[in-house]
Formats: sequence, C-alpha cells, structure tokens
Amino acid sequence: MNEINEFYRKEIVENFWPFWEKSFDHKHGGVFTCYTNDGSQLVSRDKYTWSQGRFLWLCSELYQLTTEGRLPLDSAALKGMAEKTYAFLKKHTLTRENHVLYAVTEDGKELEGQADISIYADCFFVLGVNKYAEVFHDEEAFYLALSVYGTINNRVVEGRVKTEPYPIPEGFLSHSLPMILLNVAQEIEETAGRFSFSIEDPDVRKSGELSRYILEQFIAEDGRCIELKRENGESEGSLLENHLNPGHTLEAIWFHIHSLKEWKESEREEVRAKLSKVAIRALESGWDEEYGGLLRFVDKDGGKPTGQVDDGEPYCVLIRDTWDTKLWWPHSEALYTLLLLHERTKDEVFMEWYRKVADYTFRTFPNPDKQIGEWIQIRSRDGEPLNKVVALPVKDPFHVIRNFILIMKLYQ
Repeated sequence: MNEINEFYRKEIVENFWPFWEKSFDHKHGGVFTCYTNDGSQLVSRDKYTWSQGRFLWLCSELYQLTTEGRLPLDSAALKGMAEKTYAFLKKHTLTRENHVLYAVTEDGKELEGQADISIYADCFFVLGVNKYAEVFHDEEAFYLALSVYGTINNRVVEGRVKTEPYPIPEGFLSHSLPMILLNVAQEIEETAGRFSFSIEDPDVRKSGELSRYILEQFIAEDGRCIELKRENGESEGSLLENHLNPGHTLEAIWFHIHSLKEWKESEREEVRAKLSKVAIRALESGWDEEYGGLLRFVDKDGGKPTGQVDDGEPYCVLIRDTWDTKLWWPHSEALYTLLLLHERTKDEVFMEWYRKVADYTFRTFPNPDKQIGEWIQIRSRDGEPLNKVVALPVKDPFHVIRNFILIMKLYQ
C-alpha cells in the first residue's frame, strides 16, 4: 500500500500544510482560522480554542513524522509553532477553575459570553496539550492536560455539561459526548503510559469502559448508531430520534477499533464484526445515490430525515435545514475508517467503499485554486461550494490532515 501512503503524504505536503503554515500567528502564537469557505479571505482574527487545540495536535504530530523522516517539512518551524501555540493556550484560554474559554481575541483577551459554554473546547484543549506533551516529552504539559481532563470528567459526572454550538436537547442522551470522551481518554491513557503515570481517579472513565458503554447504549440491533435517545428510554418518533449522522458514525468506528486492545481477546472478533456492520449501515444509509457523497443527516431508513420537528429546538432545525449538504469532514473520516477496516478484516467490501468515497471526495472538495490549496469544505447536495458556517465560524484545520496522518501511520 505504498502508493496510498505516498498519495496522502503528497496531499499533506503540497495541498494542506502550506495553507495552514501561512495562517500561523507568529506574533502571538496559535492559528487564524476564520476564513471564507474557499480560504481566500480571513474575515476575523478571533481565535476559537477548539481550533487552537486541534492545531497544536497537528503541529505536534507533523513534527514527529518529520523527525522520523516520513515528511519533508521544516521540523524546527513545526516545533516553534507547537511551542508558541501551547504557550498561547496555557496563558490565555484557561479560567481559574481550569475550564477552557470558547474563544478569545487575536492576542488572547477574553470575549464576552465565551466562558465555559462548551465542553468540546475543553476536550480539544486536552487533545492538543496532551499530544504536545507526548511528542516533546513535556511532563508539565501532560499534568496540565490531565488537570483540565479532570475538570471535564467532574462536570460530566455532575451533569454540568454545556455543548455549544449544538446544545444537547433537554431530556436526551447524546452519542457525541461519550464519543469525544472516548477519543480524549485514548490519547490521555497513551501519554500517561509514556510518563509511567497511572490514572487512578475512580470518576475518570477509561477508554475501554467508554467503548463498551457506547456500543451497548447507542448501537441498535440493525447496526444503526443512535445519535440521540431519550433519557427515559421511550420513543416518540421525533426527527431528533429518527435521524442518523453517517459521518459521525464512521468517525466513531475508528475510535472503537483503536480501543479493541482494551477488550478481552475473546470479545474482539465479535466487536470487530459489530463495528463492520455499523459501518456498512452508515454508508448504505448515508450515500447519496443521485449525486454521490455522504449526506450530512439522513433518516434511520435512509433518505430525508422524517419525524416531528420542534422549531424551538436548534438541533432539530439544523437537521431539517442542512440534511442534504455535503461536508468535508465526514468524507475524510470515511477514508481512514474504511482503510482501517479493510486492514483489520481483509474484507474487500471496505476497499470497494474506500475507492467509491475517495473518487467522490477528490473530485468534489479540493480547491481548484492551487495558489490557495486546501479544500472548499462545505458543499451543496450537487457539490457546489456554499459559503456557510458549520459548527464554528472557521475553516477547520483538523479532520482532513489528522486522517491523512492516520492513513500514513496505518501503512508505515
């Protein structure tokens, strides 16, 4: 699979990293991300912590690959970017309680109304700082990541969780929360092992425990990944309950595969088969047979989501109004998940799906303006660029490069 490795190596070096390298804030640290969809115009210099943590993760990983001789990038520049981004996050984005601000100004000043409104910001802070600690052997950074991680777990245990930009609807349990916690737990545990540190806190759920919880609570018998379920266990057939998020499902699958080592050896084949079934269900339900690509949201039986719509519930309106858009991140997640499933199961159906997704992805998302590069990330159902906001008002630096890195590691 050297040709796959080389393809994604070239994509990072030629089409992605040049864009983000130019977006680095050399004065203050961190990265500017508030671009138009096509990347041609920076519309704000504010910094969303969510993106800053993700950028730190990328700088650290790219530095490691470069020092290993697997990428022809400037290791000294990457190290400098990582150090300045870590310093910016540490100095400007933490509250006294070690909670994470949602957004700050270019030079790190707090923006009104941006304090403690999304635990996802905390999670991506931890992912970035933890990866920095691992790659640069910085024990102090690890203990900072661990401290913030502790506050995340405390809030989850106490039920004090805010999840902007998409608040979890009242009375529902969301797959998204344990899913992100699974990814954070995996990375924290990996780095803890590097520092010979044992996480003994009984309130901190381990990655294996989170994986088991998700597969038991959010995966239906037919392989459907349930994004939202009522806390009382009853179903009213609403749009919130009926919808599927194919991209989210496919991203979660590789989290679980990475956690297979936490399952008993006697259980792993059954779990792998279950994840394979979930992946096929997400692909078959989410694929747009008319135009190609993965739809943002679909009904549990495929096609346009159905069920009662509550116009007072933002997430419900989001599903209704944007279900047929095509987004960059589900497609990049699908690329890695399908290659990983093929590698682990040897089932050719996953390579067939990979080729189908890759063909659509690289016909649709790359920016035709090579002077800008990157992808035009948000598309209409028929593939036309849309200058809209998805989640944060940013051009996200994370999903695509992360998945390309993971693919390179898969075939190293």
